[in-house]
Amino acid sequence: MSTSAPRPPVSLRRHFSWLLLGVTVMLVGGVGLSLWFSLQVDSQNQDGLLKMHAEGARDGVKRRLDHYRTLVDKLARDPELEDMLRFGDPPDQQAWVRSRQTLIPDLYGLTLLTPEGEILGDATTLRVGPRCRAELVSRNPLRGMRLHLQRGAAGREHVDLVSAVRGFDNELLGGVFLSMRLDALKRILDEAAYPGQTLTLLDEAGETVVSNGNGNGNGNGNGNGNGNGNGNGKASGAAREIRLDVGDAGWTLVARAPVQKLTRSGKVQILVGGATLLAVLLLLETGMLGLRRAMLRDIAATRDALTALARDESVPPIVPHYAEFEQAVSDINLVALHLQEQRSRLEHLSLTDPLTGLPNRRAFETRFPQALGFAERGHHIALVLLDIDHFKRINDSHGHGVGDQVLLALAQTLKTLTRRADLSARLAGDEFAILLADLDAAGVALWYQRLIDHFGGELNALGLNQQTGISAGQTWLQGVPRDSMNQALARADRALYQAKERGRARLVFDAPAGEKNAG
Repeated sequence: MSTSAPRPPVSLRRHFSWLLLGVTVMLVGGVGLSLWFSLQVDSQNQDGLLKMHAEGARDGVKRRLDHYRTLVDKLARDPELEDMLRFGDPPDQQAWVRSRQTLIPDLYGLTLLTPEGEILGDATTLRVGPRCRAELVSRNPLRGMRLHLQRGAAGREHVDLVSAVRGFDNELLGGVFLSMRLDALKRILDEAAYPGQTLTLLDEAGETVVSNGNGNGNGNGNGNGNGNGNGNGKASGAAREIRLDVGDAGWTLVARAPVQKLTRSGKVQILVGGATLLAVLLLLETGMLGLRRAMLRDIAATRDALTALARDESVPPIVPHYAEFEQAVSDINLVALHLQEQRSRLEHLSLTDPLTGLPNRRAFETRFPQALGFAERGHHIALVLLDIDHFKRINDSHGHGVGDQVLLALAQTLKTLTRRADLSARLAGDEFAILLADLDAAGVALWYQRLIDHFGGELNALGLNQQTGISAGQTWLQGVPRDSMNQALARADRALYQAKERGRARLVFDAPAGEKNAG
Protein backbone atom coordinates (compact mmCIF):
# COMPACT_ATOMS: atom_id res chain seq x y z
CA MET A 1 0.00 0.00 0.00
CA SER A 2 1.58 3.25 -1.18
CA THR A 3 1.76 6.20 1.17
CA SER A 4 1.82 9.82 0.12
CA ALA A 5 4.95 11.84 0.73
CA PRO A 6 4.84 13.98 3.89
CA ARG A 7 4.01 17.60 3.34
CA PRO A 8 7.00 19.89 3.81
CA PRO A 9 6.82 22.21 6.82
CA VAL A 10 5.35 25.66 6.34
CA SER A 11 7.25 28.77 7.42
CA LEU A 12 5.48 30.48 10.31
CA ARG A 13 6.95 33.82 9.22
CA ARG A 14 5.63 33.37 5.67
CA HIS A 15 2.26 32.19 6.94
CA PHE A 16 1.89 35.28 9.13
CA SER A 17 3.05 37.51 6.27
CA TRP A 18 0.44 36.10 3.88
CA LEU A 19 -2.22 36.32 6.55
CA LEU A 20 -1.32 39.93 7.28
CA LEU A 21 -1.31 40.72 3.55
CA GLY A 22 -4.73 39.10 3.08
CA VAL A 23 -6.27 40.99 5.98
CA THR A 24 -4.67 44.21 4.74
CA VAL A 25 -6.13 43.74 1.25
CA MET A 26 -9.56 43.05 2.74
CA LEU A 27 -9.38 46.13 4.94
CA VAL A 28 -8.15 48.33 2.10
CA GLY A 29 -10.88 46.98 -0.17
CA GLY A 30 -13.54 47.49 2.49
CA VAL A 31 -12.44 51.02 3.29
CA GLY A 32 -12.10 51.77 -0.45
CA LEU A 33 -15.65 50.56 -1.13
CA SER A 34 -16.91 52.54 1.84
CA LEU A 35 -15.22 55.68 0.54
CA TRP A 36 -16.57 55.02 -2.96
CA PHE A 37 -20.11 54.67 -1.64
CA SER A 38 -19.58 57.80 0.45
CA LEU A 39 -18.47 59.72 -2.63
CA GLN A 40 -21.48 58.42 -4.56
CA VAL A 41 -23.77 59.56 -1.77
CA ASP A 42 -21.96 62.89 -1.71
CA SER A 43 -22.51 63.23 -5.46
CA GLN A 44 -26.19 62.47 -5.04
CA ASN A 45 -26.34 65.03 -2.26
CA GLN A 46 -24.79 67.60 -4.58
CA ASP A 47 -27.42 66.78 -7.23
CA GLY A 48 -30.15 67.05 -4.60
CA LEU A 49 -28.82 70.36 -3.37
CA LEU A 50 -28.64 71.76 -6.90
CA LYS A 51 -32.17 70.55 -7.63
CA MET A 52 -33.46 72.10 -4.41
CA HIS A 53 -31.95 75.47 -5.30
CA ALA A 54 -33.25 75.23 -8.87
CA GLU A 55 -36.76 74.40 -7.68
CA GLY A 56 -36.62 77.30 -5.25
CA ALA A 57 -35.59 79.66 -8.05
CA ARG A 58 -38.26 78.29 -10.40
CA ASP A 59 -40.97 78.70 -7.77
CA GLY A 60 -39.80 82.26 -7.13
CA VAL A 61 -39.92 83.09 -10.86
CA LYS A 62 -43.37 81.55 -11.22
CA ARG A 63 -44.64 83.51 -8.24
CA ARG A 64 -43.21 86.71 -9.69
CA LEU A 65 -44.79 86.12 -13.12
CA ASP A 66 -48.09 85.19 -11.46
CA HIS A 67 -47.84 88.40 -9.49
CA TYR A 68 -47.40 90.35 -12.72
CA ARG A 69 -50.45 88.65 -14.26
CA THR A 70 -52.48 89.31 -11.14
CA LEU A 71 -51.33 92.91 -11.13
CA VAL A 72 -52.31 93.58 -14.73
CA ASP A 73 -55.65 91.83 -14.26
CA LYS A 74 -56.31 93.87 -11.13
CA LEU A 75 -55.57 97.08 -13.01
CA ALA A 76 -57.93 96.00 -15.80
CA ARG A 77 -60.73 95.49 -13.30
CA ASP A 78 -60.43 99.01 -11.91
CA PRO A 79 -64.04 100.42 -11.75
CA GLU A 80 -62.90 103.76 -13.12
CA LEU A 81 -61.62 102.26 -16.36
CA GLU A 82 -65.01 101.44 -17.92
CA ASP A 83 -66.24 105.07 -17.90
CA MET A 84 -62.77 106.38 -18.69
CA LEU A 85 -62.47 104.18 -21.78
CA ARG A 86 -66.03 104.98 -22.87
CA PHE A 87 -66.18 108.71 -22.19
CA GLY A 88 -62.79 109.90 -20.90
CA ASP A 89 -60.35 112.15 -22.70
CA PRO A 90 -56.59 111.48 -23.17
CA PRO A 91 -55.44 113.79 -20.33
CA ASP A 92 -57.62 111.91 -17.82
CA GLN A 93 -56.44 108.58 -19.12
CA GLN A 94 -52.76 109.59 -18.82
CA ALA A 95 -53.40 110.95 -15.35
CA TRP A 96 -54.80 107.55 -14.32
CA VAL A 97 -51.70 105.84 -15.74
CA ARG A 98 -49.27 108.19 -13.98
CA SER A 99 -51.05 107.71 -10.68
CA ARG A 100 -50.46 103.94 -10.91
CA GLN A 101 -46.86 104.11 -12.15
CA THR A 102 -45.59 105.43 -8.83
CA LEU A 103 -47.14 102.49 -6.97
CA ILE A 104 -45.60 99.64 -8.97
CA PRO A 105 -41.92 98.71 -8.37
CA ASP A 106 -39.71 97.52 -11.26
CA LEU A 107 -42.20 99.06 -13.70
CA TYR A 108 -40.89 99.80 -17.17
CA GLY A 109 -44.06 100.99 -18.91
CA LEU A 110 -47.83 101.28 -18.37
CA THR A 111 -50.58 102.44 -20.75
CA LEU A 112 -54.20 101.95 -21.79
CA LEU A 113 -55.10 100.38 -25.12
CA THR A 114 -57.96 100.71 -27.55
CA PRO A 115 -59.81 97.54 -28.62
CA GLU A 116 -57.57 97.50 -31.70
CA GLY A 117 -54.40 97.56 -29.56
CA GLU A 118 -53.49 101.18 -30.15
CA ILE A 119 -51.99 103.24 -27.32
CA LEU A 120 -54.14 105.89 -25.66
CA GLY A 121 -51.82 108.77 -24.94
CA ASP A 122 -48.22 109.76 -25.65
CA ALA A 123 -46.20 106.56 -26.15
CA THR A 124 -42.91 108.26 -25.32
CA THR A 125 -44.20 109.63 -22.04
CA LEU A 126 -45.69 106.25 -21.22
CA ARG A 127 -42.33 104.57 -22.13
CA VAL A 128 -43.75 102.34 -24.81
CA GLY A 129 -41.21 101.86 -27.55
CA PRO A 130 -41.80 101.50 -31.31
CA ARG A 131 -41.30 97.70 -31.25
CA CYS A 132 -43.86 97.27 -28.54
CA ARG A 133 -46.34 99.52 -30.43
CA ALA A 134 -45.87 97.57 -33.63
CA GLU A 135 -46.37 94.20 -31.91
CA LEU A 136 -49.45 95.50 -30.10
CA VAL A 137 -51.05 96.44 -33.41
CA SER A 138 -49.93 93.38 -35.34
CA ARG A 139 -50.69 90.75 -32.72
CA ASN A 140 -53.82 92.27 -31.32
CA PRO A 141 -52.88 91.11 -27.82
CA LEU A 142 -56.34 91.77 -26.49
CA ARG A 143 -57.39 88.65 -28.40
CA GLY A 144 -55.08 86.32 -26.48
CA MET A 145 -51.50 87.49 -25.80
CA ARG A 146 -50.73 87.26 -22.13
CA LEU A 147 -46.91 87.48 -21.72
CA HIS A 148 -44.21 88.53 -24.13
CA LEU A 149 -40.47 89.09 -23.72
CA GLN A 150 -39.03 92.23 -25.26
CA ARG A 151 -35.28 92.40 -25.86
CA GLY A 152 -33.45 95.64 -26.39
CA ALA A 153 -30.39 97.49 -25.31
CA ALA A 154 -28.68 96.45 -22.13
CA GLY A 155 -30.80 97.33 -19.14
CA ARG A 156 -34.01 97.73 -21.17
CA GLU A 157 -35.13 94.09 -21.37
CA HIS A 158 -38.63 93.70 -20.05
CA VAL A 159 -41.71 91.49 -20.02
CA ASP A 160 -44.98 92.75 -21.58
CA LEU A 161 -48.38 91.71 -20.26
CA VAL A 162 -51.84 92.74 -21.51
CA SER A 163 -55.23 92.35 -19.86
CA ALA A 164 -58.56 93.24 -21.58
CA VAL A 165 -61.03 95.68 -20.08
CA ARG A 166 -64.69 94.73 -20.63
CA GLY A 167 -67.96 96.41 -19.81
CA PHE A 168 -70.83 95.08 -17.82
CA ASP A 169 -72.21 93.48 -20.98
CA ASN A 170 -68.82 91.86 -21.71
CA GLU A 171 -68.12 94.35 -24.40
CA LEU A 172 -64.43 94.81 -25.17
CA LEU A 173 -63.64 98.40 -24.24
CA GLY A 174 -59.84 98.24 -24.46
CA GLY A 175 -56.99 96.94 -22.34
CA VAL A 176 -54.16 97.60 -19.92
CA PHE A 177 -50.56 97.19 -21.16
CA LEU A 178 -47.91 96.54 -18.49
CA SER A 179 -44.11 96.27 -19.00
CA MET A 180 -41.99 94.97 -16.12
CA ARG A 181 -38.21 95.06 -15.85
CA LEU A 182 -36.27 91.78 -15.39
CA ASP A 183 -34.49 93.06 -12.28
CA ALA A 184 -36.89 91.26 -9.95
CA LEU A 185 -36.32 87.94 -11.76
CA LYS A 186 -32.56 88.44 -11.57
CA ARG A 187 -32.77 89.13 -7.84
CA ILE A 188 -34.67 85.87 -7.40
CA LEU A 189 -31.93 83.92 -9.22
CA ASP A 190 -29.18 85.71 -7.30
CA GLU A 191 -30.79 84.88 -3.97
CA ALA A 192 -31.46 81.23 -4.86
CA ALA A 193 -28.02 80.47 -6.27
CA TYR A 194 -25.20 79.27 -4.01
CA PRO A 195 -21.54 80.05 -4.73
CA GLY A 196 -20.43 78.19 -7.84
CA GLN A 197 -23.98 77.67 -9.12
CA THR A 198 -25.36 79.27 -12.27
CA LEU A 199 -29.12 79.76 -12.69
CA THR A 200 -30.26 80.80 -16.15
CA LEU A 201 -33.80 81.50 -17.39
CA LEU A 202 -34.30 80.59 -21.08
CA ASP A 203 -37.19 81.52 -23.35
CA GLU A 204 -38.93 79.27 -25.92
CA ALA A 205 -36.07 79.72 -28.39
CA GLY A 206 -33.45 78.73 -25.84
CA GLU A 207 -32.09 82.26 -25.48
CA THR A 208 -31.19 83.70 -22.13
CA VAL A 209 -33.85 85.78 -20.45
CA VAL A 210 -31.87 86.47 -17.30
CA SER A 211 -29.23 84.75 -15.20
CA ASN A 212 -27.67 85.22 -11.81
CA GLY A 213 -24.38 87.00 -11.31
CA ASN A 214 -23.39 89.62 -13.88
CA GLY A 215 -25.60 88.29 -16.66
CA ASN A 216 -27.58 91.00 -18.46
CA GLY A 217 -30.08 88.81 -20.22
CA ASN A 218 -28.53 88.98 -23.68
CA GLY A 219 -27.16 86.09 -25.72
CA ASN A 220 -28.29 82.53 -25.86
CA GLY A 221 -28.26 79.95 -23.11
CA ASN A 222 -26.42 77.18 -25.00
CA GLY A 223 -29.55 75.11 -24.82
CA ASN A 224 -32.38 74.15 -27.07
CA GLY A 225 -35.13 75.19 -24.71
CA ASN A 226 -36.63 71.72 -24.61
CA GLY A 227 -36.54 71.31 -20.87
CA ASN A 228 -38.42 68.25 -19.77
CA GLY A 229 -39.34 69.58 -16.36
CA ASN A 230 -38.60 66.32 -14.48
CA GLY A 231 -35.75 67.79 -12.47
CA ASN A 232 -33.26 65.01 -13.27
CA GLY A 233 -29.66 66.13 -13.07
CA LYS A 234 -27.02 65.22 -15.61
CA ALA A 235 -23.37 65.95 -16.08
CA SER A 236 -22.69 68.39 -18.88
CA GLY A 237 -18.99 68.50 -19.53
CA ALA A 238 -17.46 69.27 -16.15
CA ALA A 239 -20.73 70.63 -14.67
CA ARG A 240 -23.95 69.27 -13.25
CA GLU A 241 -27.09 70.52 -14.95
CA ILE A 242 -30.80 70.48 -14.11
CA ARG A 243 -33.60 71.85 -16.34
CA LEU A 244 -37.05 72.79 -15.05
CA ASP A 245 -40.12 74.16 -16.88
CA VAL A 246 -41.40 77.49 -15.61
CA GLY A 247 -45.16 77.16 -15.78
CA ASP A 248 -47.12 78.12 -18.92
CA ALA A 249 -44.70 80.86 -19.94
CA GLY A 250 -42.79 78.40 -22.10
CA TRP A 251 -39.57 79.28 -20.29
CA THR A 252 -36.98 76.89 -18.89
CA LEU A 253 -34.80 77.31 -15.82
CA VAL A 254 -31.33 75.79 -16.22
CA ALA A 255 -29.27 75.21 -13.07
CA ARG A 256 -25.58 74.38 -13.42
CA ALA A 257 -22.86 73.66 -10.86
CA PRO A 258 -19.28 72.44 -11.29
CA VAL A 259 -18.71 68.77 -10.63
CA GLN A 260 -16.86 68.54 -7.34
CA LYS A 261 -15.27 65.13 -7.33
CA LEU A 262 -13.97 65.67 -3.84
CA THR A 263 -15.87 68.00 -1.57
CA ARG A 264 -14.83 69.04 1.89
CA SER A 265 -16.89 66.28 3.44
CA GLY A 266 -15.38 63.81 0.96
CA LYS A 267 -11.88 64.91 1.96
CA VAL A 268 -12.77 64.53 5.61
CA GLN A 269 -14.15 61.05 4.90
CA ILE A 270 -10.98 60.07 3.06
CA LEU A 271 -8.78 61.42 5.85
CA VAL A 272 -10.84 59.71 8.53
CA GLY A 273 -11.01 56.48 6.51
CA GLY A 274 -7.29 56.55 5.81
CA ALA A 275 -6.45 57.27 9.45
CA THR A 276 -8.79 54.50 10.58
CA LEU A 277 -7.28 52.07 8.08
CA LEU A 278 -3.76 52.99 9.17
CA ALA A 279 -4.67 52.60 12.84
CA VAL A 280 -6.32 49.21 12.21
CA LEU A 281 -3.35 48.03 10.15
CA LEU A 282 -0.89 49.15 12.83
CA LEU A 283 -2.97 47.49 15.52
CA LEU A 284 -3.32 44.34 13.43
CA GLU A 285 0.38 44.21 12.60
CA THR A 286 1.35 44.86 16.21
CA GLY A 287 -1.02 42.18 17.44
CA MET A 288 0.03 39.60 14.87
CA LEU A 289 3.74 40.31 15.38
CA GLY A 290 3.21 40.05 19.13
CA LEU A 291 1.39 36.75 18.61
CA ARG A 292 4.21 35.50 16.42
CA ARG A 293 6.88 36.57 18.92
CA ALA A 294 5.02 34.89 21.78
CA MET A 295 4.62 31.67 19.79
CA LEU A 296 8.27 31.70 18.76
CA ARG A 297 9.25 32.37 22.38
CA ASP A 298 7.24 29.34 23.53
CA ILE A 299 8.76 27.25 20.75
CA ALA A 300 12.26 28.46 21.68
CA ALA A 301 11.61 27.59 25.34
CA THR A 302 10.50 24.10 24.28
CA ARG A 303 13.56 23.73 22.07
CA ASP A 304 15.85 24.84 24.90
CA ALA A 305 14.20 22.34 27.23
CA LEU A 306 14.73 19.51 24.75
CA THR A 307 18.33 20.64 24.21
CA ALA A 308 18.92 20.59 27.98
CA LEU A 309 17.50 17.08 28.11
CA ALA A 310 19.81 16.00 25.32
CA ARG A 311 22.83 17.51 27.13
CA ASP A 312 21.87 15.93 30.45
CA GLU A 313 21.33 19.35 32.01
CA SER A 314 18.60 20.56 34.35
CA VAL A 315 15.45 21.53 32.49
CA PRO A 316 13.73 24.76 33.59
CA PRO A 317 9.92 24.59 33.50
CA ILE A 318 8.31 26.08 30.38
CA VAL A 319 5.88 28.95 31.14
CA PRO A 320 3.48 29.52 28.17
CA HIS A 321 2.44 32.99 27.11
CA TYR A 322 -1.06 32.00 25.99
CA ALA A 323 -3.55 29.98 28.00
CA GLU A 324 -4.36 27.84 24.95
CA PHE A 325 -0.84 26.36 25.12
CA GLU A 326 -1.01 25.47 28.82
CA GLN A 327 -2.13 21.86 28.28
CA ALA A 328 0.54 21.16 25.66
CA VAL A 329 3.23 22.86 27.76
CA SER A 330 2.08 20.95 30.85
CA ASP A 331 2.45 17.69 28.92
CA ILE A 332 5.92 18.72 27.76
CA ASN A 333 6.97 19.65 31.31
CA LEU A 334 5.63 16.33 32.58
CA VAL A 335 7.53 14.41 29.91
CA ALA A 336 10.70 16.38 30.72
CA LEU A 337 10.28 15.62 34.43
CA HIS A 338 9.79 11.93 33.73
CA LEU A 339 12.82 11.90 31.47
CA GLN A 340 14.92 13.62 34.13
CA GLU A 341 13.78 11.16 36.77
CA GLN A 342 14.44 8.25 34.45
CA ARG A 343 17.84 9.67 33.58
CA SER A 344 18.61 10.10 37.27
CA ARG A 345 17.59 6.51 37.94
CA LEU A 346 19.69 5.27 35.05
CA GLU A 347 22.62 7.36 36.20
CA HIS A 348 22.22 5.98 39.69
CA LEU A 349 22.06 2.46 38.36
CA SER A 350 25.10 3.02 36.19
CA LEU A 351 27.08 4.21 39.24
CA THR A 352 25.71 1.70 41.77
CA ASP A 353 26.55 -1.93 42.35
CA PRO A 354 23.27 -3.83 41.96
CA LEU A 355 23.99 -6.36 44.74
CA THR A 356 25.40 -4.26 47.52
CA GLY A 357 24.00 -0.84 46.70
CA LEU A 358 27.47 0.65 47.00
CA PRO A 359 29.03 2.83 44.28
CA ASN A 360 30.62 0.70 41.57
CA ARG A 361 33.95 1.01 39.82
CA ARG A 362 32.63 3.62 37.42
CA ALA A 363 31.48 5.80 40.33
CA PHE A 364 34.89 5.31 41.95
CA GLU A 365 36.65 6.41 38.76
CA THR A 366 34.36 9.46 38.56
CA ARG A 367 34.98 10.49 42.17
CA PHE A 368 38.75 9.76 42.27
CA PRO A 369 39.93 12.98 40.47
CA GLN A 370 38.16 15.02 43.15
CA ALA A 371 39.96 13.11 45.90
CA LEU A 372 43.27 13.51 44.07
CA GLY A 373 42.62 17.26 43.91
CA PHE A 374 42.10 17.36 47.68
CA ALA A 375 45.44 15.56 48.10
CA GLU A 376 47.17 18.12 45.89
CA ARG A 377 45.80 20.88 48.14
CA GLY A 378 47.41 19.24 51.22
CA HIS A 379 44.65 16.98 52.61
CA HIS A 380 45.47 13.44 53.81
CA ILE A 381 43.58 11.08 51.53
CA ALA A 382 44.00 7.34 52.19
CA LEU A 383 43.10 4.67 49.62
CA VAL A 384 42.26 1.29 51.17
CA LEU A 385 41.71 -1.93 49.17
CA LEU A 386 39.72 -4.68 50.96
CA ASP A 387 39.49 -8.37 50.15
CA ILE A 388 37.39 -11.00 51.99
CA ASP A 389 39.63 -13.81 53.09
CA HIS A 390 38.80 -17.26 51.66
CA PHE A 391 35.75 -15.89 49.82
CA LYS A 392 36.06 -18.47 47.04
CA ARG A 393 35.98 -21.28 49.56
CA ILE A 394 32.78 -19.86 51.04
CA ASN A 395 31.10 -19.81 47.60
CA ASP A 396 32.31 -23.31 46.81
CA SER A 397 31.34 -24.76 50.18
CA HIS A 398 28.09 -22.96 50.97
CA GLY A 399 26.93 -21.65 47.60
CA HIS A 400 26.76 -18.24 46.04
CA GLY A 401 23.75 -17.32 48.13
CA VAL A 402 25.80 -17.40 51.28
CA GLY A 403 28.61 -15.59 49.46
CA ASP A 404 26.18 -12.83 48.56
CA GLN A 405 25.11 -12.57 52.20
CA VAL A 406 28.75 -12.11 53.21
CA LEU A 407 29.17 -9.38 50.57
CA LEU A 408 26.02 -7.65 51.84
CA ALA A 409 27.31 -7.82 55.41
CA LEU A 410 30.55 -6.11 54.38
CA ALA A 411 28.62 -3.52 52.32
CA GLN A 412 26.38 -2.71 55.30
CA THR A 413 29.47 -2.33 57.47
CA LEU A 414 31.08 0.06 55.00
CA LYS A 415 27.87 2.09 54.75
CA THR A 416 27.79 2.40 58.53
CA LEU A 417 31.42 3.49 58.88
CA THR A 418 31.67 5.71 55.77
CA ARG A 419 31.49 9.43 56.43
CA ARG A 420 30.09 12.04 54.02
CA ALA A 421 33.61 12.94 52.89
CA ASP A 422 34.55 9.29 52.33
CA LEU A 423 33.72 6.91 49.48
CA SER A 424 33.21 3.14 49.64
CA ALA A 425 32.90 1.27 46.34
CA ARG A 426 32.79 -2.33 45.16
CA LEU A 427 35.29 -2.72 42.34
CA ALA A 428 34.68 -6.37 41.45
CA GLY A 429 33.90 -9.66 43.18
CA ASP A 430 34.96 -9.38 46.83
CA GLU A 431 37.28 -6.43 46.17
CA PHE A 432 36.31 -3.09 47.68
CA ALA A 433 38.01 0.31 47.56
CA ILE A 434 37.61 3.03 50.18
CA LEU A 435 38.76 6.67 50.09
CA LEU A 436 39.21 8.09 53.60
CA ALA A 437 39.67 11.84 54.03
CA ASP A 438 41.69 13.67 56.69
CA LEU A 439 42.89 10.61 58.65
CA ASP A 440 46.48 9.86 59.62
CA ALA A 441 47.96 6.35 59.86
CA ALA A 442 46.63 5.81 63.37
CA GLY A 443 43.17 6.95 62.29
CA VAL A 444 43.20 4.54 59.36
CA ALA A 445 44.28 1.68 61.66
CA LEU A 446 41.47 2.51 64.12
CA TRP A 447 38.97 2.65 61.26
CA TYR A 448 40.14 -0.82 60.11
CA GLN A 449 39.70 -2.25 63.59
CA ARG A 450 36.18 -0.90 63.82
CA LEU A 451 35.51 -2.40 60.39
CA ILE A 452 36.60 -5.86 61.56
CA ASP A 453 34.47 -5.68 64.68
CA HIS A 454 31.37 -4.39 62.90
CA PHE A 455 31.72 -6.94 60.09
CA GLY A 456 31.80 -9.80 62.60
CA GLY A 457 28.67 -8.45 64.23
CA GLU A 458 26.90 -8.28 60.86
CA LEU A 459 27.80 -11.93 60.14
CA ASN A 460 26.49 -13.02 63.52
CA ALA A 461 23.27 -11.04 62.99
CA LEU A 462 22.72 -12.84 59.70
CA GLY A 463 23.51 -16.26 61.29
CA LEU A 464 26.63 -16.63 59.18
CA ASN A 465 29.17 -17.87 61.69
CA GLN A 466 31.88 -18.13 59.12
CA GLN A 467 35.44 -17.94 60.12
CA THR A 468 36.60 -15.34 57.70
CA GLY A 469 38.39 -12.03 57.87
CA ILE A 470 39.30 -9.01 55.81
CA SER A 471 42.70 -8.26 54.36
CA ALA A 472 43.44 -4.63 53.55
CA GLY A 473 46.15 -2.67 51.84
CA GLN A 474 46.45 1.09 52.21
CA THR A 475 48.32 3.87 50.41
CA TRP A 476 48.28 7.66 50.49
CA LEU A 477 47.32 9.72 47.50
CA GLN A 478 50.36 11.76 46.62
CA GLY A 479 49.70 15.44 46.06
CA VAL A 480 51.84 15.63 42.94
CA PRO A 481 50.68 16.00 39.33
CA ARG A 482 52.29 12.67 38.31
CA ASP A 483 50.13 10.58 40.65
CA SER A 484 47.09 8.85 39.11
CA MET A 485 44.33 6.41 39.97
CA ASN A 486 46.08 3.44 38.39
CA GLN A 487 49.29 4.20 40.26
CA ALA A 488 47.45 4.58 43.56
CA LEU A 489 45.48 1.35 43.01
CA ALA A 490 48.72 -0.44 42.15
CA ARG A 491 50.34 0.74 45.41
CA ALA A 492 47.31 -0.29 47.47
CA ASP A 493 47.18 -3.64 45.68
CA ARG A 494 50.83 -4.31 46.58
CA ALA A 495 50.04 -3.57 50.20
CA LEU A 496 47.03 -5.91 50.04
CA TYR A 497 49.21 -8.64 48.59
CA GLN A 498 51.67 -8.18 51.48
CA ALA A 499 48.75 -8.47 53.95
CA LYS A 500 47.78 -11.81 52.48
CA GLU A 501 51.42 -12.94 52.46
CA ARG A 502 51.67 -12.18 56.13
CA GLY A 503 48.74 -14.38 57.06
CA ARG A 504 45.62 -12.43 56.02
CA ALA A 505 43.14 -10.58 58.30
CA ARG A 506 45.38 -7.57 58.64
CA LEU A 507 46.00 -4.05 57.31
CA VAL A 508 49.31 -3.28 55.60
CA PHE A 509 50.41 0.28 54.84
CA ASP A 510 52.24 1.13 51.65
CA ALA A 511 53.46 4.38 53.19
CA PRO A 512 56.01 6.84 51.81
CA ALA A 513 59.53 6.72 53.24
CA GLY A 514 59.71 7.83 56.86
CA GLU A 515 56.43 6.14 57.96
CA LYS A 516 56.20 2.74 59.62
CA ASN A 517 53.86 -0.02 58.48
CA ALA A 518 51.34 -1.31 60.98
CA GLY A 519 49.59 -4.68 61.01
